[in-house]
Amino acid sequence: MARYGGVGGVGGVGGVGGVGGVGGVGGVGGVGGVGGTGLGDFLGAGAVGPYDPALTVGLQTAAEGIEHVAGDGPAPIPTQLPENSTANLARSADWVRGSLYLTDFIKDVGSTVAGDQVSLSFEGTNLVAINRPSAELMSQQAQFVRDYADLRADRAAEITSQLGFPTEYFAMILALHPAHNRYTLELITVTQLMCAHMAMMAKYALAIRRPDQVDTRIMPMIATPGHGSFPSAHATEAYGVATVMLGLMDAWQSYADSTDRRALLQQLANRIAVNRTVAGVHYPMDSWAGASLGQAVGGAILGRCGATQNAKSITYTPNNTDFFGHEFDRLVAGDPVSTDYGIQIGAGVQSSQSDLFNWLWNKALKEAHTGDEGAMV
Repeated sequence: MARYGGVGGVGGVGGVGGVGGVGGVGGVGGVGGVGGTGLGDFLGAGAVGPYDPALTVGLQTAAEGIEHVAGDGPAPIPTQLPENSTANLARSADWVRGSLYLTDFIKDVGSTVAGDQVSLSFEGTNLVAINRPSAELMSQQAQFVRDYADLRADRAAEITSQLGFPTEYFAMILALHPAHNRYTLELITVTQLMCAHMAMMAKYALAIRRPDQVDTRIMPMIATPGHGSFPSAHATEAYGVATVMLGLMDAWQSYADSTDRRALLQQLANRIAVNRTVAGVHYPMDSWAGASLGQAVGGAILGRCGATQNAKSITYTPNNTDFFGHEFDRLVAGDPVSTDYGIQIGAGVQSSQSDLFNWLWNKALKEAHTGDEGAMV
C-alpha cells in the first residue's frame, strides 16, 4: 500500500522557471508593482514552487523503497536555531524577508489628515505634508498631460516596461547583476515596496481623480490604475530608490566615475516620473508630491539601515507648473532656485537603526564593485 496515498490527476503543472535574482516576478502593473499581497516583486521570490507531477510520484516511490535502511529508532534531538535573530535571515526565502522588512518599517509610520492636508511621519517625526490640489488646478494641469502625449511613440518601450518596479533601469546605471549584487537588488526592492505603501496612504487620503477622468482628450496609452493620481507612486519609488542608492554609493566608494553615475541616477528618477505623465496617467504635480515623499522615505530607510542620510522633510502645496527633476534636486540640496514650485524644505529626516535593515545593508555593503566580495568592473 502506498504510504502517501494516491497523487493522481494533477497534470500539466510544468516547471516554474525564471525566478532568479531578487525574484524576477516583475510586470505586476497598476500600483507600481505592488501585487495583491502587498509584497510586490517579493511575491513568491525564493520559493521552490510545485514539483512536476512525475517527480512527485518518483520521490514517493523512492522514499518507500529505501526508508528501511534508516532503521526504526527515534529521531535525533536537533540543535535549536537562535530565537528572534538576524542569523536566521539568510535561511529564509526572499519573500519571507520582504514580509519582515515591511512589518519592521510600517509599524513606525503615522498618518494624519487635517482638512485638505495629509501628513506622513516616521517614528513620530514628519516626513511630508502634502496639500490637496483644487479641482481648478486639476483642470489646468490636464493641459500639461495633453502636451506630453507627443512623446508617447518615443517612450512607449520605457513606459510599458516600467509598469511594475523598474529595477533593471537602476541596475543598468550601477552595473548590478543578480550573481554579484543579490542583496543590493533586494535593498532596491525593499525601498520600492516601502515607498509604494506610503504613496497609497497619501493617495487614499487625498483622493484625486486621474487625468483622463478630468479631460477625455487625454486618452492614456496604458490602463489607468485603480487608485488616486496624487501623489505618483512611480515618482515616490523612483526618488526613494535614487536616494538609497546614492547613500549606498557613498558607502561603497568603489566607482571611479561616481559623479556621472550619481547624476544618471537622479536623471533616471526624473525620467521615470515624467514617463507617467507622458503615458497620460499622472499630472506633473503628482511627480512633485511623489518625489517629495520618495526622497523622505529613502532617507528613513537609510536611517533604518544605520547609514548616513541627508533627506529632508517637505511640505508641498501644488501649483500649476510642470515637473522639473533637476530643480527638485536643487531644492533638496539647498541650492538657489528661481521659485520654490510649492516645495517648502523642513528639517532633516530622522530614523533609528533596526536589526533587520542593518543586516540587509551590511550584506549590500559587501557587494561593492571592488573585486573582493562584490562585482568586478
